[in-house]
Amino acid sequence: NALKDVVANLFGGSADLEGSVKTNLKDEGVFNTSNSTGRNVHYGVREHGMAAALNGMALHGGIIPFGGTFFVFTDYCRPSIRLAGLMKTPSIFVMTHDSIGLGEDGPTHQPVEHLASLRAMPNVNVIRPGDANEVSYAWKSAIESQETPTIIVLTRQNIPTFSRDGENAAKLTQKGAYILADSKKETPDAIIVGTGSEVHLAMEAKSTLETQGIDVRVVSMPCWELFQEQSDDYK
Repeated sequence: NALKDVVANLFGGSADLEGSVKTNLKDEGVFNTSNSTGRNVHYGVREHGMAAALNGMALHGGIIPFGGTFFVFTDYCRPSIRLAGLMKTPSIFVMTHDSIGLGEDGPTHQPVEHLASLRAMPNVNVIRPGDANEVSYAWKSAIESQETPTIIVLTRQNIPTFSRDGENAAKLTQKGAYILADSKKETPDAIIVGTGSEVHLAMEAKSTLETQGIDVRVVSMPCWELFQEQSDDYK
């Protein structure tokens, strides 16, 4: 909703999960036969159809389409997500309720293998933000993309927002991975790489290990694909 007033052609919805995945654009109305100016789309419980429609709208141009559902339901979206990468359509897929941190709904709603399989798809940016700052950049990257679809993977549970020194979070995050908390030594005893909801666990592990005399650097890696584009020197 912070984007809808500055990105006037942002247009989308969810597969009947607006209340859960928070995709509803407030005060923008529902797009239907009697309201062609609405910016919210009720796709219904049709994950594959929703993803295919996003690709069609992206190919047509003129709007920036997005659609959301639970991350575990990317199984239903998979053919359309793969085609988005092949067709170079900048569709935006908002996938929430990530990780086994989603405990109360049980294993049917806990994505386990989904992250690895989507990262393996060609020409698909999978961004798994570790805090609110990285979420902001994920949206910036997705909106600015011209030939690559973006999957924004978000948690249901609350996670902390981290302070950063030096460069701003957007500039750091666009590199795919960066040092979130550095070691005291020039060469650390260990490097912990985290993504998404595991970043704060990495930060907690750093604090614990330091009490044992182990110097740790924590790297946040929200997007493997963007990291692969960086120079060898940066890596």
